Amino acid sequence: MHHAKPTNVSSKSQICIALALITSFALASLFNGTQSQQSKGLSASHGRRLLLSTDDPSQSTTALRPGKPVMATFFESVSGGCCGMTEEGHRNLVKAWERAWQSYGWQTKILTEADARKHPRFEELELKLVEADVNGYNQRCFWRWLAMSMETNVNGGWMSDYDFFPLRLTSLIGKELAALPGFKSYSVHVPTLLNGDYKSWNVITNLIIDTISKDLEVDFLSDMYVLEYIYNHHTEEELGITAWERLTYSGFPYKKDGDRISVDCSGAMANLGAHLSHHDTHLAVDNGIFPKVEGVTMGDLGSSMNKRAEAANIMLRQFREACFR
Repeated sequence: MHHAKPTNVSSKSQICIALALITSFALASLFNGTQSQQSKGLSASHGRRLLLSTDDPSQSTTALRPGKPVMATFFESVSGGCCGMTEEGHRNLVKAWERAWQSYGWQTKILTEADARKHPRFEELELKLVEADVNGYNQRCFWRWLAMSMETNVNGGWMSDYDFFPLRLTSLIGKELAALPGFKSYSVHVPTLLNGDYKSWNVITNLIIDTISKDLEVDFLSDMYVLEYIYNHHTEEELGITAWERLTYSGFPYKKDGDRISVDCSGAMANLGAHLSHHDTHLAVDNGIFPKVEGVTMGDLGSSMNKRAEAANIMLRQFREACFR
């Protein structure tokens, strides 16, 4: 049975207004090496005021936690590679992910199977996944929830896919959004960019473990579909969700006009980051908007997929040059 969702989550248009006001300041100062250590603080009950504030974000009324926020990802290599990429291609993508987030003022952390195994319900999860015949790659996608649920760093709570790269999400904005209570997904049921405190992560993770079953009525047993199932069968209040919206750009933020390819600044500037997923990389190659990477033949899906790290580096450089002049 589906429940109506509360209306306390801000619309995308409201968030885009705020991001336009905040990010130009944050990115400009960050790339010049002078990012402010403080920004406009918000009470938990009025956190969404951030999204409509017209104040200079460097002028703080309530200090945020000191120190850089931490963006985590999960990576546990699959022997021989997977998903159209070699092991080396995956490792290169993780390194590119690290450099990108660090250039935006974040600390980064790479979680592994060892972190997931610290969770008291790891063996229980594994038994369920084996019984449901979940493959190695998708097992790893479930493991990341357990790994994140063991994190206690007060500046943590953020997790992204390692093929998700920042566009507007500076460390300054990350700290502001993290100051809001509850669990937040910025790509709806696709677990591309998530934030929550220790309690919030454990609420969702325990529900995921409880819900997994070989008989679960989902299209495919992955963490994405299980998360969607949970959301559709509980209220946001029950789940402690305070943001469930899409503020991620799907794929490489380019547009094509005839033979001319340019950065889609209007689209990119409306999103926190870009998800360079397998699917969206495939589309970029098919549509002729995959960045020109040395050694990659235009239209060659195999080499393009394996060079997503290099393509991501090019995309970020071109985004900064085109959209922040």
